[in-house]
Order: sequence, then structure tokens, then C-alpha cells
Amino acid sequence: MVQPNQNQPVANPATTAAPVRRAFSVLLLIAGAFLGIAGAAVVGLLVIGPLMLSHRQDLPFERLYGNYAVGLLSRLNAPNVPNPVADNPRALRAGRDAYTGSCAVCHGADGRGKGFLGMATYPPATDLTSHDAREKSDGQLFWIIKNGLSFTGMPAFGDQYDDQTIWAMVSYIRALQNRQAPAPAAVPTPTMDQLDRANPDGTAVERGAAVYFAQGCHTCHGPTGNAPGELALRRGGGETAEAIREGRRGMPAYSPGQISDTDLADLIAYIDSVAPARNGEGGFFEGRGGDRE
Repeated sequence: MVQPNQNQPVANPATTAAPVRRAFSVLLLIAGAFLGIAGAAVVGLLVIGPLMLSHRQDLPFERLYGNYAVGLLSRLNAPNVPNPVADNPRALRAGRDAYTGSCAVCHGADGRGKGFLGMATYPPATDLTSHDAREKSDGQLFWIIKNGLSFTGMPAFGDQYDDQTIWAMVSYIRALQNRQAPAPAAVPTPTMDQLDRANPDGTAVERGAAVYFAQGCHTCHGPTGNAPGELALRRGGGETAEAIREGRRGMPAYSPGQISDTDLADLIAYIDSVAPARNGEGGFFEGRGGDRE
């Protein structure tokens, strides 16, 4: 029989248990930190998040961080190509038309962020003539217009304008920055009597008026299609539905998800009721299909 070595040291239970206790303490610390972070996230989502909906003033460094985030995101995603219509006067006019209808309501006619909706949103609409806007490349501006910016009032226009028109809008923004933009069209504003015609539960013409004003058609074409020059509407042609669905140079396209077929019929009924007859004179919808440069 083998006898145990009497001189072999016997393990001390206290010494053996110490590393186990330390490891257990570390695990408890990690679990506590994880639960603390998770608890803080839940409090943030359920309490702080809703309170932020009433947030209307910049916190310290908030605007600086916002500009950094927008700049970084747009740099990473922007197309690394020059503006293909940078020196095209016709595209500049198309960019002006698109800007007038879709951008000026927030950014203002001069691009300084003083549109009647831009001042009321938070964060407010960007001053497109500011240093930060000037520093962005054409590709960055293109990406922002096409894709929009979450958690701001900046919508995405990629589903309404083709790339050529978005590049034209970039050209017009650059012209605003350099004070070389063509003068915006003097589009008439609607009177109360004209707005009173809009009734979503009324006749086809009244329902069409409601669609016309709700979609902002009057910002480009005037309340009765009476905008000056090429922006004027004319009734009596068969191009109106196609133009609304597919867009025209400087005009967004409206899918059935935005204007249903029923609303489209009402909209055309309103246009035909107020716009002057063609009398051989083309209007905005005529002859501009595919004219995207």
C-alpha cells in the first residue's frame, strides 16, 4: 500500500476560495453595470424620450454635434462625382422651379431658412447660404436632398424627383449662395375665397381644390393655375394626369400612394374648372415630358 507523503502541503480552503470570490464579484459587477445601462435606456425611452418632444432650444454643443453628424453621414454616402448640370442654364431654371415648390416653404425664397414652416420646426430649417452649407460638396447636398435626414424636418425627395432634377436643385442652391440665382417667379398667393373652395366632402371640383392646396400645387402654379410664364396651367389637354404621375422638369412625381386615382380625377376636375383654356398656347404640363435637363 502506498503511504501518503506526510510532507506534502495541504491546500488551504480559504486560499482556494479567494479567486472564486473575486471572479464572482467581477461577474456581479458586470451584471450590475449591464442592468444599470439597461435600466437607464428604459428610463430614457419611457421618460426622457417623450419629454424631448417638447425640446425647442439647443442644449450645449447640440448644434455643433448635429452639424458634425450631418457632415459625416453625407460625406460617407455622397456620390463622388461632379454635378453633371452645374453649368446648364436650363437646368438652373428647373432647379428654381423645384426649389420654389418643394424647398422655399421651409428654407425661404432666398435660402436663408426663413420660410414660414422652416421657422416653426425644430431644429429650424438650415440656412443654405451659411458657412456649413457652403462647405458641403455638391455630392453631399445631392445625397441630403435625395435621402432626407431623420429626426429633422428634412424630407427625402428621391421618390418624387429624378436625379437630374435633384442635381438641378443643387445648382440652384449654389446660385443662391453666390447671389447669382435667377429671380424667383412671382407666384400669386391664394385668397380666402379661393381657399374656401377646398372641401374634401364636396363636389369633385371642391375635393380637387382640397387636393390642390394640400399638396402645395399653388406654391408653383398659383391658386388657379395663374402663375407667370411656364408655370401657368392650361386646361383641355390630355397630359395633366401623366405629368402628375411622372413629373416634369422642375416638378415632382406623385405616386398613387400620395395622390390616389380618385383624388387625381378630382384634382384634374379642379384644374379644368379654374385654369384658362389653351387657345393654342401650351401650359406647364404640355411638351415637358422627359425634359429633365
